[in-house]
Amino acid sequence: MRLATVCCCTLDQWAMDFDGNLRRIRKSLLQAKEGNAKYRLGPELEMCGYGCEDHFLEPDTETHAWEILAQLIVEGLTDDMLCDFGIMATHHGARFNCRVFVLNGNVLLIRPKSILAGEGNYREGRYFAAWPAHRPEEEFVLPKCILDVSSDGRKTVPIGLLALRLNDATLAAETCEELFAPRAPHRNLALAGVDLITNGSGSHHCLRKLDRRLELIRSATKTGGGVYLYANQRGCDGGRLYYDGCSCVVVNGELVAQGKQFDVKEVEVVHAVVNLDAVLAYRGSMASMREQSAMQAIEFQPPRFVPVDFSICMDENVQTVHSPTEGIVPRIHRVEEEIALGPACWLWDYLRRSGARGFLLPLSGGADSSAVATIVYSMARKVAEEVRDNPKGLVAKDLARILRCEDVHVPSTAQEITGELLNTVYLATEHSSNETKDRASRLANQIGAKHLVSWIDKAVQAVLAIAEMTCGGQKPRFRSQGGSATENAALQNVQARLRMVVAFLLAQLLPWARGEKGGFLLVLGSANVDECLRGYLTKYDCSSADINPIGGISKTDLRRFLRWASLPGGLDLPVLGEVEAAPPTAELEPLDEDGAIKQTDEEDMGMTYQELSAYGRLRSLARAGPVSMFETVYRAWKGITPREAASKVKHFFRYYAINRHKATTLTPAYHAEDYSPEDHRFDHRPFLYEINWKWQFRIMDQKVSKIERVMKEQY
Repeated sequence: MRLATVCCCTLDQWAMDFDGNLRRIRKSLLQAKEGNAKYRLGPELEMCGYGCEDHFLEPDTETHAWEILAQLIVEGLTDDMLCDFGIMATHHGARFNCRVFVLNGNVLLIRPKSILAGEGNYREGRYFAAWPAHRPEEEFVLPKCILDVSSDGRKTVPIGLLALRLNDATLAAETCEELFAPRAPHRNLALAGVDLITNGSGSHHCLRKLDRRLELIRSATKTGGGVYLYANQRGCDGGRLYYDGCSCVVVNGELVAQGKQFDVKEVEVVHAVVNLDAVLAYRGSMASMREQSAMQAIEFQPPRFVPVDFSICMDENVQTVHSPTEGIVPRIHRVEEEIALGPACWLWDYLRRSGARGFLLPLSGGADSSAVATIVYSMARKVAEEVRDNPKGLVAKDLARILRCEDVHVPSTAQEITGELLNTVYLATEHSSNETKDRASRLANQIGAKHLVSWIDKAVQAVLAIAEMTCGGQKPRFRSQGGSATENAALQNVQARLRMVVAFLLAQLLPWARGEKGGFLLVLGSANVDECLRGYLTKYDCSSADINPIGGISKTDLRRFLRWASLPGGLDLPVLGEVEAAPPTAELEPLDEDGAIKQTDEEDMGMTYQELSAYGRLRSLARAGPVSMFETVYRAWKGITPREAASKVKHFFRYYAINRHKATTLTPAYHAEDYSPEDHRFDHRPFLYEINWKWQFRIMDQKVSKIERVMKEQY
């Protein structure tokens, strides 16, 4: 029996933080050795961090990445363990995203990525070239910093789509996007008899995505056999994405080891003992595998195997006290838990790396801001759990540093930590209701946040007095008081924008007012992905903030999250049940005579949040324009006529076009949905439209008339 101990490393790397990245890689190597691993796999571009973006274009970034590798070699951390690192390398004038294999201080080969990620958030083609599948191997000239520390004296190493032939096993790599490609490299690698197929990845979290990723990894070896190792980055490395870890090991389609998807720890190493003879037996049992493997030299070009004098398997004496790691059931979070954990861990990374003292959240008592407050509380729960388990660890030290309490008591419960980090403020006007004010206060109390109430009517009146004086004495009125739509919108917007101004003012002044020396608070936004898509927000209101943990999450999912979080089986915050049940409202128009709310979001928008989510998915995921969306809606939505469907779709696209310009100023938000309208990195579309879509709407009207005529003739 050929038993080998292998490991995958999950690292919370930070783009351009070379000191920190070295520290985390070093820690992972030490943990790999402590677990007796003979092979160590790290995530994609781990030396510099995956999210460097245009910093990849700077030669310094590549130089520093190789300097990290040289330091690891000097420290002897690659001795007696085959190490697989993610790095960038320039060869013959082209820059490649690569895997570099290192053993006993010497570089063995470089394997460049052959299929680049280029959709959604990914722009690898902007920085890197793909290595063509049929390009032969070449010789790569090692950087001087590596030549100075290597022991074998080689100045060049092979670069290309190569594999390793060890004394007792074969191993080859693919990288991230290659797993998702229609003609993934692992198919041919399995037919070529490669025992271990590895994947260092930089894959970000998206709601409901993990199931698909795990299924791809399992199917990679279920059809062709083999051991598949997957290592992913985890955390916020300086942008909107949260890389969600879940490094794992799969043997012949069966999951045997899986790391955490969400965590506040910087390093996690997943070990597994794998039986390579089981791979041989599995493949040999499939007639189709034997036949296609025998044809490999005719149907495709197998990789060249680079011989390496190293044994990855245990010797016979050691094997007698070890057994292969047994299969496990995949751990996949429900969507409510994903919302509770993903944005929470993203917030923790952002907070501890930003130098901020905590957060300030305008808490209205509505669903969106309450969801943000709850996510901060969930973050505090994760931090508290780690502080209790490891009171001298990095998380505890980061918390003490943020709170400036290194020499005194460090909070250890979720409520205590929330109380130190989260400041909530109810920004009230004469149009605010007692119901929302009460819900905001009770939620802040249940999670432990410091809560304030600030009345901003005087500021509103002062600004309106300026407008009245400037506009020749004319005083705007609300619609309910006989005013026009223009007046009504202006009166709502001035309240919304002043809330933003006051929020940023308090974020700067509250630490000072409490006697703290220096420090500032990060202002949290609370606009959901559907409102951003529809443009149902005021430009530069409380949707404008430093960061927004729910800007990529739909209203429908947020309400599911609130219901779950209100229950003992969730986060046990009962007031959230009331928050979720209340009709969403901006509270920017006058209340009725009894002080009750008259304004509701869905009535203002002219569509439900459920409809808005559907439009978003059709627009982005189905790539539907107005006509295609109409054809889908009238067929798929029950109880709706073609004319009603056309009216709904026109209404959506008209307001989408009117408000698209607001997407250019959206607060940086946690990416969680693939129909996000975020304009800066993800959803690249114009922000000036012909709002009546004359050609498209005319085609739509023609189709409606034709459908109605056919239906009348038939029925």
